Amino acid sequence: MVWCRSCGVLRVMRQQRSGHIINISSVAGVVGFKHCAAYAASKFAIEGLSLSVAAEVERFGIKITLVEPGFFRTDLLDDQNVRWPSNAIEDYAAEGNVQDTWSAYNGTQQGDPAKLGDALVKIARMENPPKLFVAGSDALTAIAPAVEERLQAMRAHEELSKSTDGSF
Repeated sequence: MVWCRSCGVLRVMRQQRSGHIINISSVAGVVGFKHCAAYAASKFAIEGLSLSVAAEVERFGIKITLVEPGFFRTDLLDDQNVRWPSNAIEDYAAEGNVQDTWSAYNGTQQGDPAKLGDALVKIARMENPPKLFVAGSDALTAIAPAVEERLQAMRAHEELSKSTDGSF
């Protein structure tokens, strides 16, 4: 298990006082999308795990890069690789079904997996790799406004947030 503190790759990296782990998340790990909750939850988990472990292992010379790719032209959405849900919930019918929403992207993704591979090799060779790498112009287009929206929400309610501090 990679994340086990006493075994696996982290043990070796701690012993050598160096290493670099590249974890693949997704735009869905930053931005919530309709018909994507379970996938997004797994990617949000990778985000939290990566950021937390990075804080723990940085002092040992171990670097972690979290990659947030957009859509890349892979077979992920090919019908032979996906089990589309067969049940429909009337309340969501107007939004369309999951298969229609996501299968339309199959074969039309603008990201080139080979170019992503090249970028990851460049990152792996960097002395000071980024902690976060957003891969693809579509990912940048989706993530930047989502991050800005969160910052605006934090700023808009800053005083209310501070009001929860105790005066012990």
